[in-house]
Amino acid sequence: MSVLTIHQPEIIETNAGARLQATFEIDGKTDTLWYEVESKYQPYLTVERTDAFVVGLFLLAFEKGYDIRVLGSISERLYYTLNMYLLPLTAEVRSFKSIKVLCDNIESEPLPTAGGVATGLSCGVDSFSTIASHLSEDCPDDYKITHFTFYNVGSNGMLGGEKARALFNKRLEVVKSCAEEIGKELITIDSNLSEVLQMNFYETHSYRNVSATLVLQKLFGVYYYSSAYALKYFELKPKSCGHYDIFNMNMLSTGTTEFFSTNPYETRVDKSRMISTYEPATKHLNVCTVAGNNCGGCEKCVRTLLTLEIQGKFKEFSNVFNLDNYYKRRNKYIARVLSYKGSDDYLKEIYDEMISMDFKVPTYSRLAANYLRVRKLVWR
Repeated sequence: MSVLTIHQPEIIETNAGARLQATFEIDGKTDTLWYEVESKYQPYLTVERTDAFVVGLFLLAFEKGYDIRVLGSISERLYYTLNMYLLPLTAEVRSFKSIKVLCDNIESEPLPTAGGVATGLSCGVDSFSTIASHLSEDCPDDYKITHFTFYNVGSNGMLGGEKARALFNKRLEVVKSCAEEIGKELITIDSNLSEVLQMNFYETHSYRNVSATLVLQKLFGVYYYSSAYALKYFELKPKSCGHYDIFNMNMLSTGTTEFFSTNPYETRVDKSRMISTYEPATKHLNVCTVAGNNCGGCEKCVRTLLTLEIQGKFKEFSNVFNLDNYYKRRNKYIARVLSYKGSDDYLKEIYDEMISMDFKVPTYSRLAANYLRVRKLVWR
C-alpha cells in the first residue's frame, strides 16, 4: 500500500531566523515542509518530535488514501488520539478512506517546556474575546496568556505564495502594535504549509494553526484556539472543522502542549459585546478579509459594524473602519439579515440582537428584504 512518509525533522539557520523542516515523500516525489521563526526562538523548536508535520500533512494523506509512515518519533498521546479518534472521525465526516499513522518510535514522556500560555493574535472578534477573558482577574494565574502568536499558514491566502506573504507582513504591523500595547511577547511563524496543501483554508484552519503551534512545544504548555462557533452549533460538517473544534483541540493535544477551544458558550454577538468594553480592541480590531486594514465594505466588516451599532458601541470603533464603505452596504446587509436569518447562524444571532435591543430597521431594508425573499437573491 502507498504511504506518505515523513522524515525526522531538522533545524536549519536562514537569513530570517531558523527553520524547523522535514522532508516527506508521496507518490514517488520528495518535498519539504518548513516553519520559520526568529533566531531567539530556535531553542524551542521541537526537533525531537514529528508532531507538527503529522498534523500539518494528515489531510494530504487522506486525499490520497495513504497511511502516514513516520520515520522520526511522535508523542504517544497524539499517536493514540489520531489513530483511535480523530482519523476515524475525519474519514467518516469527509467520506474518506480510513488511514493510520504508523511509527516505531512512540514517546510517552512529555518534553520539557518553558510553560508559556499563548493564543493567536489576529485582532479579530474571536481573538480579542479570548484575550480579554484570559487576562482577566477571573482567570487563574497559570492559565493567563503570556505570549501571542501570528502565523502565515493560510489566513492571508489559502494557497500561499508571495501575495499571501505580503499581506501577512502588512497585517503584522497592526498585530505588533496591539501586542506592544497589551504588553505581551509576539511570536511569528512563517511557513510553506499553504503551498504544500493547496487546500481551502476555511475547511482546514484548525489543523494548520495547531500544526504551527506544535513547532514550539518546548515553549508552550497551553495554547488557546479561539472558537469560531458557539458550542450550540456543534456539528460534524465535512467542510467546516471549526464547528467541532472543542473535539479537535482535545484530540490534537500532545501531553506537552494542551489545546483549548476558548469561549465555546459565547456567540459572535456575545463576543462583540464582550470586547466592546476592552480598550485594546477599540484601537486594534481588525476583521477585514480583503485588506490589511478594515475596508468597511466586505461582509465581515459590515457584519461586525452592524453588530456593534445594534449594541450601541459603534462610536467606540469608528476610528478603525472605513465608515463610508459601511454606510454604502449597511441597509442592504440589514435586508440580508431579515431575509436569511433562518438559514445562517451568524445572521440569526444578529437578528435576535436587533429584537433584543429594539433596533430600528430602515424602511428600505424591510422592502429590500421582501424583494430578496421573493426573488431569492444573494447579497453582493
